[in-house]
Amino acid sequence: MNESDEQLHLHARIFRTADEWYADIDDGLFPQPDNPLWCGSYASQRAAIDAACTRIAAMRRRQPAVREDQAG
Repeated sequence: MNESDEQLHLHARIFRTADEWYADIDDGLFPQPDNPLWCGSYASQRAAIDAACTRIAAMRRRQPAVREDQAG
């Protein structure tokens, strides 16, 4: 959980078509396969996994923090 006690529910997919690897991230609770939160294409599976992990970490860091004295 983040500092505001909100959980992120993200789903990352890594898949291959022909000779290219793809990664996308979607809301795990309300997935929209045709409109993911983020996507990219990569030359290798490892690069796709690394990119998805980096993006998830960035999304986590952007979650708003709520101080205890501001919590409702």
